[in-house]
Amino acid sequence: MLQVEPGSFDTFFDALYWSVVTLTTVGYGDIYPTSDVGRVVGMISSFMGIAIVALPTGIITAGYMNALNDK
Repeated sequence: MLQVEPGSFDTFFDALYWSVVTLTTVGYGDIYPTSDVGRVVGMISSFMGIAIVALPTGIITAGYMNALNDK
């Protein structure tokens, strides 16, 4: 994004943060981190939220679907 829209982002890290927030569908809220350390923590927690909630949900649902199809 830094190369595509150079006027929108000041640094590579700004573009990276925007990409992570957009791709994880977290979005920008009323309160958001402004420091680099806060943004890194926000990006890590976004990925961990997906790993902890979304992945096991899909695995559990697949198990239920297999059990229903076996009956």
